Amino acid sequence: MSTTPNLSLQVYAPDGTPIPPTVSREHLLDLARGVYERGGTYLSRGDVDIELAEVADKAACSLLRDRWDDAFPLAAYTELLTAVAALRAVLGFDPSPTAPEVFAWSLALAERIGEGVEEPTERSFVSFADGPYRGAVLSVPASLRAGPKDVLTVPIEWGDSAERGRGEARYQRGAALTDEGLWLYRLDGDVREDARPHIAPAATSQKGATR
Repeated sequence: MSTTPNLSLQVYAPDGTPIPPTVSREHLLDLARGVYERGGTYLSRGDVDIELAEVADKAACSLLRDRWDDAFPLAAYTELLTAVAALRAVLGFDPSPTAPEVFAWSLALAERIGEGVEEPTERSFVSFADGPYRGAVLSVPASLRAGPKDVLTVPIEWGDSAERGRGEARYQRGAALTDEGLWLYRLDGDVREDARPHIAPAATSQKGATR
């Protein structure tokens, strides 16, 4: 049997450039759903966006927790964040952050948290015990005398690309350092169960996303 392609099916632009075949977004969503089904998770087309956002959230918080452990390999988190961001781009969802963007965001957040701290200052490690930031560890400016701020207010978001909400979560500091040398913060007040850290990727990281 001949393997010669049927060139009559190829469509060309006016300048002679071949136009690649189009693939429907629904078909791409179904391919993604099929992979999830292989792993035992059954999603509707409308669930894929939220599922990928939650995966990126978990990977980002785990990266911010384990990056301080020199013995822990971070490549898995880095590659997972990149893979999720790439898949979201292909599917036309709002962008999610890559590992370098998570690091840059965490540095900016830490500096904002440290604004107005009593001088002289030092760097202290803070950890979040629950809520949207559960597991994340940040190095923040802290008062040499009193430690980091008693209350931290951090950005959160929820929802999907079509309907997204944003707000803030309030965390209260514990009375003393943990055995690991961390200041432990617990959620102070109610937040939505589906809330996650609002980590904004670079503005140029994704083009053509559906908003």
